[in-house]
Amino acid sequence: MENQMETRKYKRAKERMEEEKAFYIMLTGYFLLMPFLIFINLKTDPQTQWFWFPLIGCGLSVLGYGLYLFAGKSWEERKIRQIMNNKK
Repeated sequence: MENQMETRKYKRAKERMEEEKAFYIMLTGYFLLMPFLIFINLKTDPQTQWFWFPLIGCGLSVLGYGLYLFAGKSWEERKIRQIMNNKK
């Protein structure tokens, strides 16, 4: 019984670690790609600043995933614990 609980905790911790790893990969990609896009835009056509669209769009995506991961997940876990405690 205790071994099963440890296995579940390990699986949950591993899933959480994988999600955080994906977030940090996303964030790194954002900070590496955006300066490149800005450079390309300003080098080819400085009058039309289209780099703002991917900068803001991808930024919102990374921000949303970060908020979900670091703020929303804890809310989900609290709610699950609350529901499980009510059923007992």
